[in-house]
Parts: sequence; C-alpha cells; structure tokens
Amino acid sequence: MKEMQFAAIVMMVMMCSALVLMMPERVKCDKVINRSRWLMVGALGLIGAQFVVQYTLELRAMGVTQAVLANLTFFVPASSLMNLTILNLQRQGRLTRFERWAWTGVTLAVIAALAIAVATDGNPLEQLSNRVLWTEVAMSFVYAVMQTYYCFLQFRELERMKAVIEDYFDRDHQGLTRWMKHAIGVNGLLAIFVPLLIFGPNIIIVIFSLTFFWGIFMMWFCFVRYFTSNDMKRVREAEDNAREETTKAECVSSFSDDDKARIGQAVERWLASGGHLKAGITSPMAADAMSVPRYQLTAWVKASGHTSFTRWITTLRIEEAKRMILAHRDWTNEAIADHCGFSRAYFQKIFKQETGVAPSEYGER
Repeated sequence: MKEMQFAAIVMMVMMCSALVLMMPERVKCDKVINRSRWLMVGALGLIGAQFVVQYTLELRAMGVTQAVLANLTFFVPASSLMNLTILNLQRQGRLTRFERWAWTGVTLAVIAALAIAVATDGNPLEQLSNRVLWTEVAMSFVYAVMQTYYCFLQFRELERMKAVIEDYFDRDHQGLTRWMKHAIGVNGLLAIFVPLLIFGPNIIIVIFSLTFFWGIFMMWFCFVRYFTSNDMKRVREAEDNAREETTKAECVSSFSDDDKARIGQAVERWLASGGHLKAGITSPMAADAMSVPRYQLTAWVKASGHTSFTRWITTLRIEEAKRMILAHRDWTNEAIADHCGFSRAYFQKIFKQETGVAPSEYGER
C-alpha cells in the first residue's frame, strides 16, 4: 500500500509539473485554457496531497475510518476542481456564480462536519468511534450528489457542443469532443464508486486505485492534447458560427416559401458543381459558395428533414460513393474516399455504419 501511495505522489508531481512548466506560450496566453490549466493543477495537487498525508501518517494502517477522513477532505475539493476544469472549457469560461462557488460551500461543509465529528468524539485518532464513521458515510453521500450534479451539467454541455459541431463541420471532425465523453465518464465513475470503495478493505482499495490512476492519467493526457492541438480552435470556430447564426436568425421574423425555393435552387447548383465532395467542407464555406446567408442554409437543411449539416453532407457523399462503387469497379476504397470528400481512414467505417455493409460487399451485391 505504501509503495502505491508513493508512486501516486510521484505521478501527481510529474503531471502538475508538466502543466505548469511545459505548456506552450500560446496556451498560457489563452484565458480560458489557462484557467482550466490551473484548475487541473489544483485538482492534481490536492490528490497528491491526499496521498502524502496517507503515506506519512499511515492512516490506512490505523483503520478505514481514519483513512476515509483524508480521502474525503481532499477528494471533495479535488473532484470539484476537475469538474470545473471540464465545464470551464465547455462553456468557454462562461460559468454562473453558483457553478463557480457551489463546490466551495460543499467542501467547507464536508470539512467542518468531519472536524466537528472528530473533535467531539472524545477518542484519540487511532480509536475513533462509529459516530465518526457515520458522519463520513453522510459526507460521502454529499460528495456523490455534488459529482452527479456536475456530471449532469457536463453531459448537457457536451450534447450542445456536439450539435454545434454537426451544424458546422463535415463528418471527419466529429471526434473533437470524444475526450470530453471519456472525462465525464471518469467523473461519473468517481461519483458512483468513490463513496463506496473508500470504505472497503485494502485489496479492493488497491484494485480501485490502479483504475483510478489510469482514469486520472487519461484525463490529464486528453487535456494536454486538447490544450496543445487545434481542436479547441475548431470547436470555438463552430460555436462562434452558431452564435452568429442565432443572432441573425432572431433578426428575421420568418423563413418564407420564396426563401426556401431560392436556397433550394442555389443548393442544386452547388451540388451539380460537386461542392459537397470537397474534403473539410464547413457550413459557412458551403453557404459562401452558394451566395446565401449561413443561417438560412442551416434553416433550409433542417426544413428539408435533415437533423444537421453533417448528416446532410454525409448522406450526399454516401450516395455518391454508392454510385462510384457501381460505376468504377476497378477503383480502390482510397480512390472513392478521395473522390467523395471522406478521409481514407474514415470512409469504410462511415460507409458500413450508414449502409450496413462494407464498400467491397456493396459492390458484390
């Protein structure tokens, strides 16, 4: 157990050091990313501090009650900061006052309840009574409620982001928020298992800790990749476009039948020129090529029965791929993917997902 605690301390120090010292200058200059970076440093630092306390005082050797005191004291604020890290990125820094400070109230309430229970117990630390244990159980429930609340907010924001991205990019960019799904999943597991497993025997704690370390490391790795890649820039681009479209749409009272007919004609001309087969197409690029307002193209797509720009473009490309498979039996999958605007790695996956068969099977049938 002590060896595992020491390894966890080293791991947290290394991850915090990377976030503090090794980030590119453009990351440090971005207010949203920088705030999330420091929130994550705080979360990892508190987790590391928890293991330092466990390691130096040997609380686990004293008993479950003593060890859980340190777990809850540090896990509650650490999990809160990790939740805020995700939510801050999803909201582009636009957090409500309650979302920013609710965790502080919960943390103070948990620490105060545990401190009062220990101070009024009348027993030394090595012999705490069941009254302290039941206080810990109650505070574990509070921890679970807090985690569930933040996970709900994160999942709702993730769905919003996915919808925004689908209305902007083609299918090849749908992995921009996949890491968030994993991060929210880790937080959800913490909400379910931490309140239960911290009361378990050592062997269960060891098994859970290994899974916990892996989950924390993957969250850290995904955050660093998101910070340093262009993914966040692309997401912001899609969200800025969505806000602009919403603002313009609110200025227009209706979307008339004449508008639909005019945009429909522009769409037909664009499709005839093969505009939908260009790789990396976005809804503003398509609207500019058609010489129609972006918000009107989005409205036309949805009025035509398609859920999003992504679904519309994917349907058009799949139909073109079917035609090319039958018309050019000698073409490879790579050639068809290039012609239809798909990335080569993505073509077979999306074709089978949409049609139920692989491209080669479709040609044979």
